[in-house]
Amino acid sequence: MQLTLRFAATLLALLALVHQDDAFAQNKGYLAGHEVDFHTILGPPPAADSPWDHADQQLVEAYQGVDEARFESAKLDEEQLYSRFDNAFGRPIDSGTTPKLVALLDRALRDVDTTAAAAKDYYQRPRPYQRMQLHRVCNKGDAPVPEEHPMHGASYPSGHSVHGWTVAMILSRIAPDRAQALMDRAEEYEESRLICGMHFPTDVEAGQVVAAAVVSRLNTSTKFRADLAKARKEYESH
Repeated sequence: MQLTLRFAATLLALLALVHQDDAFAQNKGYLAGHEVDFHTILGPPPAADSPWDHADQQLVEAYQGVDEARFESAKLDEEQLYSRFDNAFGRPIDSGTTPKLVALLDRALRDVDTTAAAAKDYYQRPRPYQRMQLHRVCNKGDAPVPEEHPMHGASYPSGHSVHGWTVAMILSRIAPDRAQALMDRAEEYEESRLICGMHFPTDVEAGQVVAAAVVSRLNTSTKFRADLAKARKEYESH
């Protein structure tokens, strides 16, 4: 009897360890230890006051002129992610309706965030509103007064652009027939960052580069492919 109890206790302890390992893995990306090095895919942003930089600024200024409805849509894009792709995907994307898909996306975003955050920290590009007097900036109330000599920022690459393209690329693997609508939505999603005055055009372009590189690397992960298959089966069962 004593040996049986000891065996049961040992088995429970081992099962607990397994569950802890699974939980730990879920808190990491699929590529942990093998993330994409941003140096291999991104060059620097345009130098301040270069012709490319001036072109970036002109486009941001042009986007300040969108109508109020588009500006409000851009604000929603800043605040939300998965739900902003519901229409393009053709159904809700949430943990209650599509838990396997949400788990897949959550974990993949950890991988793109690792690469994007390292690039942001390295390049330290100031955001448009730090350098230019805009008349509206998403969720800033009154548009901020530009800094005199901004030296630090998190503009390049755009994290929202990275997220939007990553979500669209993965959803397109789940629902290939919705691919064009999803790509169009990703373009609008990144455009919202220009409308919001939070990023320059080259920032959002760099975000797409990061997303494409990381999603390509994800295809080498057996765990990612397995979770992708589960999410696809979940989608097909509805």
